[in-house]
Amino acid sequence: MDNSLPSIALMYHGILSDPSDIPPDRDAGAELYDVSLDNFKAQMESLKHFKTKNPNRNVMITFDDGEMNNFKNVFPVLKGMGWGAYFFIVAKRVGKKGYMGLNELKQLHDAGMTIGSHGLTHEILTNLLDSQMEEELRASKENLEINLKIPIDTLSIPRGFCNDKVIETAYRLGYQKVFISGRPAWLKSTCFSRIPVKSNWSLGRFRMALNGKTPLMEIIGNVLIKILKFLLRESGYSWMRRSLIKIIR
Repeated sequence: MDNSLPSIALMYHGILSDPSDIPPDRDAGAELYDVSLDNFKAQMESLKHFKTKNPNRNVMITFDDGEMNNFKNVFPVLKGMGWGAYFFIVAKRVGKKGYMGLNELKQLHDAGMTIGSHGLTHEILTNLLDSQMEEELRASKENLEINLKIPIDTLSIPRGFCNDKVIETAYRLGYQKVFISGRPAWLKSTCFSRIPVKSNWSLGRFRMALNGKTPLMEIIGNVLIKILKFLLRESGYSWMRRSLIKIIR
C-alpha cells in the first residue's frame, strides 16, 4: 500500500431491508444514516470498481451502534465480497432487542471482522466528568473483552463529539485506533476521520465521496452544523436536533 495516499473510512449505521430492522430504542436522528439494503449492495459494487481502479487506496468500512440489521443484512454482503469491516459496539446494548448479541459478534469476529467499542452506554463523552468519561471507555473495552474473549483495541467515538483529552485517554487505556466522524480543525490527536454515508445519498453522491468530493450546498450545511455545535455545545445541539426531527416528522 502507498502510505502517501490517505485512507478512506466510510461510516455506516443501520442497513435496512424492512421496517422491522429498526431497534425500538434508537437515539433521535439515527434514521438520517439508514441505508437501504439495495442501496448498500449498489454502493459495495461501486466500491469494488473503485478499488480495482485505485489498488493503492486503503478503504475501511465501519458500522456504528451494533444493530442486528448489520448481522442480518451486512454480513452476507461482505462475506460475498471477501471483505472485512469494523463493527463498533455499545457494550450495554449487546443482546437487547434490535441489537447483536454475543453469538452474532463472535461469528463476525470468526469471519475476520474487527469488533470495536462504541462506548459503554453511547453517552456523549465530552459531556462527562473526566472520571466518568474514562469509565465509559474502560468499562466498554473490558466488558467486550471478557464476554467475547478477544482483544478490543479499536474505538469509535459516540455521537461525534470529542476532544484531544478523550482521544488521548483512549490511547492510554489501550485502544490502538480511534475513529471519529468529521475531524474538527483544532483537533491535534491522531485518529481516523470518517465519511458518514447518509440515507438520502444517490449512487453518484457515494462515488463523489470516494473521490474526495462534496457538493457545495453540503459543504455549506456542514459548516453551519459545526458552527451550531460550537455555539450550542453538546447538550444544546442534541436538543435542537431532536426538536427539528420531531417537527419534520
